[in-house]
Amino acid sequence: MAQLDSGVKKILIGGNVPPKSPSYQPHFISEVEKEEAYGKERYFRWLSRLVMLCAFVSLSFFLSSTLVIFRLAPEIIVEPLLLVSNQTDSNNLVRYEPIATNMPSLKQMTEMFIKQYVIVRNTVVIDEQEMKTRWGLGGILQYLSSEEVYSDFVGGFAEDVGRLYNHSYSSEVYIDRIGKEAENSPSWTVDFTVHHLSQGRNSTGTMTLKTEKFRASVTPRYYPERRLVTRRLVNPLGFMVEKYNQSEIRE
Repeated sequence: MAQLDSGVKKILIGGNVPPKSPSYQPHFISEVEKEEAYGKERYFRWLSRLVMLCAFVSLSFFLSSTLVIFRLAPEIIVEPLLLVSNQTDSNNLVRYEPIATNMPSLKQMTEMFIKQYVIVRNTVVIDEQEMKTRWGLGGILQYLSSEEVYSDFVGGFAEDVGRLYNHSYSSEVYIDRIGKEAENSPSWTVDFTVHHLSQGRNSTGTMTLKTEKFRASVTPRYYPERRLVTRRLVNPLGFMVEKYNQSEIRE
């Protein structure tokens, strides 16, 4: 259909064209709205950068602190002291000595460690857990022994020390004498008595007591690198037995 309106010819195809909706009004963004939108965008952009920067600084700080702590951890040493008192009056303190390899009382300290080692090595109690603590892996005997000395003692039963002794048997050790083999010798001689208490095989179950005397030759050495922080008070000098020989004294 063609219509002539004010000299302009209009052609309508497919029927009448619906008029435009009177509620639709085009919206134009003003310069003020543009500035506000750009300001918000810039604000959140810098805020995100600030958060990222803070996270990076925090991570760097914690990482550097961790590295410093691991670097300084080997330098931390707990320094125990040996307190020497008057033999007649234990309330009077004569002197105190920082425990070190050049301390005046090193000989007395070595004697004490050797006594402890011999007693632990030869004492048996009827308590499986206690024997594991003494003779088993990670026990006091392994900690105070070289690998060769410990292996010779436990053989292949390090993980099952219960097979090294009779569970109906116990023994108690008394140190009779201890001293150096020679003035300049690193080896010490220890004479000690062992009282064995075992259950008899008869029907009454009578306990049998047996006494034996032994002589041990102990060669200790101090390894400062064995002074772990966690065990500094247990073995402050890094004491370790390098050689150990033991034989029965026949009378």
